[in-house]
Amino acid sequence: MKRVFLTALIVCSFSGVAFAKPRKVYNSGNSSPVASYAVNVSGSDQERCQAEANYMAANNITGHVWGCIGRFEGVGYGHSPSCNTCTPGSNMTPTGDASAQGRNGLWYRVRSWR
Repeated sequence: MKRVFLTALIVCSFSGVAFAKPRKVYNSGNSSPVASYAVNVSGSDQERCQAEANYMAANNITGHVWGCIGRFEGVGYGHSPSCNTCTPGSNMTPTGDASAQGRNGLWYRVRSWR
């Protein structure tokens, strides 16, 4: 159990942190940076997943954007709204699952577990 918790903690630690100042995020396939501001997204895990998926799709970002939603968060992108994401290795319950389609036709998906 400790190993699973530590793994989830490490994944969430590297998934992104809210910054007071903007940071530059480079779009995949594009060398121009996009300013990513700290966003205080409140609400249920489902609402937070949808907000992050929408942001990823709007900015063509293929990785984590903000802090970890729930105890574990997986993000992914592909040609289907049900594209693969990382999943936790323990008995966690899904708390959010959202997809958004970008202008490039790709789908961006965010899932959370607790």
